[in-house]
Order: sequence, then structure tokens, then C-alpha cells
Amino acid sequence: ELQRLDVGNVSVIASVLGQSVALDHYAKDVDQMLGVFNDLNKEMARTGGFTIRPQELFQLVARNNITMTDVITQLGLLERSDTAWKYAQYSHVWESLRQEFELEERFERLATKLELMQTNVKYFLEILQNRKSDTLEWII
Repeated sequence: ELQRLDVGNVSVIASVLGQSVALDHYAKDVDQMLGVFNDLNKEMARTGGFTIRPQELFQLVARNNITMTDVITQLGLLERSDTAWKYAQYSHVWESLRQEFELEERFERLATKLELMQTNVKYFLEILQNRKSDTLEWII
């Protein structure tokens, strides 16, 4: 519980709120990308093939990588805020707010979704590679 509102507490509160809002943004972006992979999987199950161009698949791979990198490096979700790190009296507020906003749990769910996408990426890239190999065999 907050004893007093001072610059240090405001800094910690702003940091956690900013992380929470940014995490929501990334979660929506990841859900959209998962939707694309879900559609691809449905198409594959229905037709035995998929119509996404390799360039589009590579762009999804890049978005996945950028998202994970940004979440870890830009948001600092795995690091304590500077104020809470330097001044012990703000550490409790930081920890309480992180628990209240479920930042660690939400990050874990996001990481799981990103891992699922990486599994999908490997699957579809292998299919593209097999198509290319088959084409080269026919040419030879």
C-alpha cells in the first residue's frame, strides 16, 4: 500500500503502468499474428497446401522476432525499475503493482504464444524448403 505520493512513487507507478499498456499492445499484435498462422493451419488442413507467399512468411518471422526482442529490451519487464532498484523504500510498491497488474504472468503467456508462432514458422519454412527442393529436383 502506498504511504505517500512522491516523485519516486510516481516514477515507479508510471513505469509499471507503461509496461502494462505496452504489454497489452504487444499481446494484441501477437494475437493478430497467431490468427494468421491459425488461418494457414486451417487452409493446410482443408486443402493440403497454403497460399502465403514466402516474403509474407518471412515478414511474420521478423515481426515475431522484433516483438520478443522489444518486450525484453525496450519494456524491461525482466528488470526492476531504476527507482525501485536504487531506493529500497520503492521496491515494495514496484513489486505490489507488478503483482496487481500480473505483469509476469502476462509476459509468460505472451512468451508462450511467441514460442507457438516459432513452432508454426519452422513448420511452414520446412514446407517451403521442401517445395523448393522438389522444384530443383524436377529441373535437374
